[in-house]
Amino acid sequence: MKIFPIISKYCPNIFKQTKTLASKPLFCQEYLANLRKPCVRTNTRVSMHEQLNSINHFFITGNNPKDMDLASSLINNMTPRELIKLTSEEFRLLKPTEKVYTVYRCIGKKPDFFKEYNTKVSDRICMKEYAYATSDINYAKVYLPNNEGIIYEMEVPANSERVSRIGNIGHNDEFVFDRNSIWECTGIKEVKDLENNYKIIKLRKVNNLFDNIA
Repeated sequence: MKIFPIISKYCPNIFKQTKTLASKPLFCQEYLANLRKPCVRTNTRVSMHEQLNSINHFFITGNNPKDMDLASSLINNMTPRELIKLTSEEFRLLKPTEKVYTVYRCIGKKPDFFKEYNTKVSDRICMKEYAYATSDINYAKVYLPNNEGIIYEMEVPANSERVSRIGNIGHNDEFVFDRNSIWECTGIKEVKDLENNYKIIKLRKVNNLFDNIA
């Protein structure tokens, strides 16, 4: 018995439906296509730029996850989870940088076994928190007590994604990078004398795989 003629005779719509399903894009294909649709991106800062530092401890020290759902007056009575969700979308839609920037971020002295001190040229590091930086190295050094610790000299290439910036760039600016930003080490220099004991670690921002999808 030939089954296909019987099916086509009594259920003529089955083959039509099968062809329709076969020609329809998969959900993942539609999702990625929508992400890649061009959109006008004019904002250069996220709305909660100044408040993001208040929840960095969640990413650095791994605070109790229950606290992620507690509203805080420090972040407009939003919970950290709500803030992260809102800010992630805003970072995704920020206008890419238009030129190369060099900014600085300082970390105070830590025990020698901390992984930051073991960074080598060509290593890639992930800054889990919302990393703050500025082009004013003197202002950045406020966070380098007793001139001991690490100075990150960070190159932000043109067309970098997920970078929030405010202020007069080059004078009194502030940059914030989305959590889990990736950086490649391009050079290391030690400064050690009677008044100073710190490392200068040069980094270059690396766009993540989906950074340019907006």
